[in-house]
Amino acid sequence: MILTLIALVILLISVGGMLRATDTSTSIVGNLAFRRDLTNRAEIAIAAAKAQLNSGLVFSSSARESDNSLANYSATRLAPPPGAGAMGVPHVLISDNEYTAALYTCIPASCTAGTDGVLLRWVIDRQCTAGTTTFTTAACGYVNTTKDAGGTNFLKKPTGASRGLFRISVRVSGPRNTEAYIQTTAG
Repeated sequence: MILTLIALVILLISVGGMLRATDTSTSIVGNLAFRRDLTNRAEIAIAAAKAQLNSGLVFSSSARESDNSLANYSATRLAPPPGAGAMGVPHVLISDNEYTAALYTCIPASCTAGTDGVLLRWVIDRQCTAGTTTFTTAACGYVNTTKDAGGTNFLKKPTGASRGLFRISVRVSGPRNTEAYIQTTAG
């Protein structure tokens, strides 16, 4: 009888350990699912940003030389948060107050989380230093458009002037205070 009680205690302890491991695994999988959902939703904001970049609001070279809050566009490189160094997510995207003050738009348009608890914000910044009014390769990040001489590149680009480089930064806020920051470039 004593051996049976000892065996039952050992079984009880092992079942408790298995339940705890299962709960931990379930919470990890749930967090990964939230993160993946936010990353997928960031694609919506990236598509909206690229549409704005290619629209009449920002498409012409003269329009790209000035800020446009309707397109969430900055003609110069946006500053990162204080103490973050020269690179990183623009501070205006991290700070709710600065984003609202800049009159940028969101998805949903009200800039409050929708019924699903997700809010998308994005900014487009031309990679030029402050004070630059026209595109120059000395003051702006650029994409070289030289012709592929060897024929090894499947994407044939015409020979021409260098194109400006644009950074698209997206912040997705979701349920349970989940946030994802995604960046890509366009040129």
